[in-house]
Amino acid sequence: MSEEKERGEKKARPDSTRRAVVAAAGALVVGGVVGYLLAPRERVVTETLTQTVTQTVTQPPQTVTVTQPQPAPVAKRYERVKLANIRDLVDKRPVFKQYMGYNVLLVKLGEPAVGGVGPRGDVVAFVNQCTHMGGPLVYLPDVNCAVCQIHFTQFDLARGGKQVTGHATEFLPQVELEYDAATGDIYAVGINQLVYGKYDNLA
Repeated sequence: MSEEKERGEKKARPDSTRRAVVAAAGALVVGGVVGYLLAPRERVVTETLTQTVTQTVTQPPQTVTVTQPQPAPVAKRYERVKLANIRDLVDKRPVFKQYMGYNVLLVKLGEPAVGGVGPRGDVVAFVNQCTHMGGPLVYLPDVNCAVCQIHFTQFDLARGGKQVTGHATEFLPQVELEYDAATGDIYAVGINQLVYGKYDNLA
């Protein structure tokens, strides 16, 4: 009977080891809660970041045509230049002048001539340059012709500078003249054809 009692009492008494485990677990839980409550808190900072994104867009090349107004062309004109006075000219005696940068042979032929001016229509002027190779000319008064000093082409000054003999195939460029009857002044106002070696007499 006493053994049974002892067994019952053993069952009724909690085990010391079990108690120690439960107590330790409780202490841990309590310690964890207290530690959590007492532990310093970390600050949570929320930052908003703004990011700039640069995007390169490649487009196909475009051809742009810009039309600009063209400046108005400046008209080139022959100048009106006084060459001589009728009183200063002697028949068949040439004088040499400059007109628009060209050497000019001015002569009073003593007979009416193509393009001649003056009271008798006998004053003419020509560019003193052969139409074959640009050689200088010499006036021959007995025939009213100009002769090239290189290949001897001969030009008839009374017939508008027509080539008579020689290598040249074109007329001599004639200077267009104006005559002022009131004063007797003779003016050059143009050249009737291209001068040898020129594509534009005014260039």
